[in-house]
Amino acid sequence: MIRRSDLRQHETPRERARVAAELQEEARQLTETAMVAAPSPATRPPVPALPHGNGHGNGKTKKKQNGNGAKSELGRTEAECTLAAFDRSFADRPGSITLLLNRASQLGAMGRYAAARADLEQALALEPANITVRSALGIVLLRKGLWADAVPHLRRVVEVESWSPTAWFYLGEALNHVDDLDGALAAFARAAEIDPHHAKALYGQGVVLDRLRRPEDATQMYRRSREVAAR
Repeated sequence: MIRRSDLRQHETPRERARVAAELQEEARQLTETAMVAAPSPATRPPVPALPHGNGHGNGKTKKKQNGNGAKSELGRTEAECTLAAFDRSFADRPGSITLLLNRASQLGAMGRYAAARADLEQALALEPANITVRSALGIVLLRKGLWADAVPHLRRVVEVESWSPTAWFYLGEALNHVDDLDGALAAFARAAEIDPHHAKALYGQGVVLDRLRRPEDATQMYRRSREVAAR
């Protein structure tokens, strides 16, 4: 979320450039734990139960602590155990779009974007019309800094889900990074038109307007973004 302290009046080009850099970094963090259009927790299938114990004794799992938090007796973190559960389920249900999506989401949350991309590309090959898969793939590509690769996927998303301000915002971010400034400005503007309270989309317009050497218009957008975020 954009903080009020980050949205003060940007009077100088240096200040606006700093804020623009902060926005870009913030956008990279948006999918730290989730991806746009990924299934909501309510629609996700339950994670398969993990076996307890080692097959001997009473089946209780011993825990040990280290600097990274609780781990199982095999030394695996909770995230690793969840990923292992998805792996086992996928072995029984190869080609499951739902499992591929959920495993990719888990991999993305763990910062393993190359593996997440592989799962999503496999899912897209199995079901090219699945817009949820395409959305998730576009976001993973953004996370990897592969802006040009993300653009066609995000364009397709906004064609199908033209009502989504978040999809338009991500398209604007990708287009800004490939220097399609007119396209980026239009995408950010569309996001703000759909959701007038989308402070990041207003902020993004300011970034692009600065790059287009329109400082007065950029300052106006920064001000609008600040006002929306303060409400």
